[in-house]
Amino acid sequence: MKVDGDTATGVVYSQMKMVREEDGKEVITDYSVKYDDTYVRQNGAWLIKERASHYIIIEARTLQG
Repeated sequence: MKVDGDTATGVVYSQMKMVREEDGKEVITDYSVKYDDTYVRQNGAWLIKERASHYIIIEARTLQG
């Protein structure tokens, strides 16, 4: 993270899982995401001002069960 007064920039990595129904079967999709964020400090709290999302890996598979 790089801080400059009441603004900052940083990188966040995240993983998400989403389940949906497709053709009567449950499919899970795994997402690996990189976020390039710009933050602003307001009233003592850091808030996300801008966010660019980069989906690095997307993998889907049918759930067994």
